[in-house]
Amino acid sequence: MGELEARVREAFAQQGALSRAADQFRERSGQTEMALAVARVIDEGGQLVVEAGTGVGKTFSYLVPALLSGERVLLSTATKTLQDQLFGRDLPRLVEALGLPVRTALLKGRASYLCLHRLDLARHDAGPERASARTLAKIEQWSKATRTGDLAELPGLDERSPLIPLVTSTRDNCLGAQCPQFRPCHVNAARREALGADVVVINH
Repeated sequence: MGELEARVREAFAQQGALSRAADQFRERSGQTEMALAVARVIDEGGQLVVEAGTGVGKTFSYLVPALLSGERVLLSTATKTLQDQLFGRDLPRLVEALGLPVRTALLKGRASYLCLHRLDLARHDAGPERASARTLAKIEQWSKATRTGDLAELPGLDERSPLIPLVTSTRDNCLGAQCPQFRPCHVNAARREALGADVVVINH
């Protein structure tokens, strides 16, 4: 058994690090076996496909060996909801329990971030209907406080709102370095943070 596998097995033991990360943690053979398989692939190379039912603890099974490996890690989820859960809940708990000095970053697609330039344009556009005007005012107020510009952080904003395309950018309408808001751009900031992180959480 390699060093990484030994550290993984220790973390999953009944009194191991995971007992500090999860309430009522109990050692589960399926979870430990999956984590050890992931550790072996990290050590030896290759590919691994795992199918496991609900309740096995898949998230911890791949996160623990990935974090303990010391390698840079790219984690991809099927949905933005899972992405937010992984970044905001599971990952911080594990990093703390394992006592690792890990820098993490969340990276979403361009359409998930407020575009400050397009917000300026929308603000000066011909008067929108009253409901849209209220939503726009809410976005504008939030824009002054947000650090990330991730629209998922704005409570009560319907992701199907017709305003969202007006305050986000696409590859086609982004002005790039010519944009008057290029320096504080939230998309660029998220990408810079991801470049400097040990663990990046994306979605596919």
